Amino acid sequence: MNWISTLLPWQWALFAAVPTGIILLYFLKLRREPVEIPSTYLWSRTVEDLHVNSLFQRIRQNLLLFLQLLAVALAAVALLRPGVQGESTSQGRKVFLLDASASMMATDAGEERNRFELARKMIREQIDDMEERETAMLVTFSDRAEVLQSFTSDRGRLRAALERAQVTNRPTDIIGALEAADGLANPRRSSTTGDENDVQVADPMPADLLIYSDGGFRDVSDFNVGNLVPTYLQVGSDQSRNVAITAFSADRNVEKPGDAQAFATIVNFGTVEETFNLSLYVDGVWRESESLTLAPAEETGVTFSLAGQETAASLELRLESPGSGASRDQPLDDDLTIDNFAYAGLRPLRTVSVLVVTEGNKPLEIGLTTDSAAKVCIADFQSPGYLDSPEYLARSEAGLDDLIIFDRCQPKELPQTNTFFIGALPSDQWAWASDPGQTILVDIDRTHPMMQYLELFSLLIFEGRSVSGPTGTRELVGGDNGTVLALAPRDGYQDLVLGFEIITSAADGTPQTNTNWYAERSWPVFLLNVLRHLAGAADATAAPSFLPGDTIRLRVESQIESVGIARGSGTPESIRTGSSGSVEFVDSDQPGSYRVTAGEKLVDLFSINLFSRQESQIQPRETFELGYETIETAGMIETRQEYWRWILAAVLAVLAIEWWLYNRRIA
Repeated sequence: MNWISTLLPWQWALFAAVPTGIILLYFLKLRREPVEIPSTYLWSRTVEDLHVNSLFQRIRQNLLLFLQLLAVALAAVALLRPGVQGESTSQGRKVFLLDASASMMATDAGEERNRFELARKMIREQIDDMEERETAMLVTFSDRAEVLQSFTSDRGRLRAALERAQVTNRPTDIIGALEAADGLANPRRSSTTGDENDVQVADPMPADLLIYSDGGFRDVSDFNVGNLVPTYLQVGSDQSRNVAITAFSADRNVEKPGDAQAFATIVNFGTVEETFNLSLYVDGVWRESESLTLAPAEETGVTFSLAGQETAASLELRLESPGSGASRDQPLDDDLTIDNFAYAGLRPLRTVSVLVVTEGNKPLEIGLTTDSAAKVCIADFQSPGYLDSPEYLARSEAGLDDLIIFDRCQPKELPQTNTFFIGALPSDQWAWASDPGQTILVDIDRTHPMMQYLELFSLLIFEGRSVSGPTGTRELVGGDNGTVLALAPRDGYQDLVLGFEIITSAADGTPQTNTNWYAERSWPVFLLNVLRHLAGAADATAAPSFLPGDTIRLRVESQIESVGIARGSGTPESIRTGSSGSVEFVDSDQPGSYRVTAGEKLVDLFSINLFSRQESQIQPRETFELGYETIETAGMIETRQEYWRWILAAVLAVLAIEWWLYNRRIA
């Protein structure tokens, strides 16, 4: 049997005055009014009352006084909270790690609203059962850790910190929370072990590590628990239901930039088969729906076509209950709703600036002025002599162009932008790896965006050479004599090098073709890929997606002094831009489509999505790896068995008996 006092010393002093006051009430004399007695018969009763109320008279046996004092004594015992500790800790310190990630919003927590509330209830019970000698701290974790309360024995402060804890829309990373606990229990040394000057910087303070989570985090294999004693308190049901959108993006058609497509991936992470509607909304207006049925663990992909979508648009994908009807406003009723919605965006078509330095290249000129290329490109053609002009030097140093194409020529210094060299090398870090000769293509890297939709094996190359580049060079097209088309990084920029010329000059100076590529359908497609992925036109079509809690960094035109960022149709938050047009946005916890505006002009779009299979897989884990140990779920920690409730019931019973006797006596 042990005791937990619920009152402070000064409160006990006040409580001690209660029985004293009750006894004094029985000593007090009653103020009597003089009464004329017609008979001496009543004198004995009057004298008896005087004796009873005499301050110096010995108190006679009184059942009511006994019952009242018994009730006070029982109340005092109840306030001491007598009980038996079911499972006591030998550490004397507890570290509560509370998972506050998105998966803790799952509603499979029985009577509680969600898993997070159930975990808070479990921690609150542990705080209530703490003994006076014990201390505890509270740490919440999602993608980052937050110490809500450092070590204290004050249960009131721990309860207040627990009330401040909030569940988030963020993914899970337990590392930061473990490091916070590790810093206390496993203090580091001042130098290396074995050094005579090596000292322990602090005394180790062992602690019980209580992890309240559904296990939706990665194993931590490189963590040493040391003096920590981990216990995993699993939260959640193993019969949960959850269908999730794990990916959603939109992009414009390569050959028809006015058209777009949206792509989505849907997974059933639950334990039962689910039937639902997948609905697409464009700028808040329903566009189309598709009915799907997924078995447990089944995954599927869905594509939506968006014809004639040349302007910017915000897209939303929803999982809805089947038979929603015309209203289409009934979300799918599973255990986790945050992943039933996904957002994407289409930016307005952006025009990129391209400088072409050439002696003359008709196929290149035609390819950059097709209808598709003209919508995203403004090309400026200059002769090689332009490279020596002050205008070019200022232009290249400032990086005013998104791409510079050097056709059979080379600048003295590489510009501060991406480049495309045709039949020439960028710098001394590049070299010709073979002698000129007829080249046959043998391999294409189809995984790179610039090589999509290309068929090149019918090309004829009359004279070409292979190239070798600096460290990090990637081969895009390989020939029988080596790399024919290569891409290499350069201080934040990229250099694309083609090992053969499109147009050459004959002995008399007349131009002649060196390949039949200009006559193939793949030539304008390749140039469009270069504009999209090397010049940056593609960067301006699909709006980027970020995780909740990420710091969003955007770049706008440098002359814009401030922008407004709003979620959906909400009130914009005004943010000043940096000197180079950079914008940082940190209020990114809420998923949705965000619009970036400058006055009435739409400047940019981005979206916030969970897109985490780890969070959407809400089936609680039974075990996880922590350091060199396998931590198994402990279920529910056996709590302290307390008797104060029964004692309070006895107090009420005693007061009821006292009230009954008092009323019977005066009746």
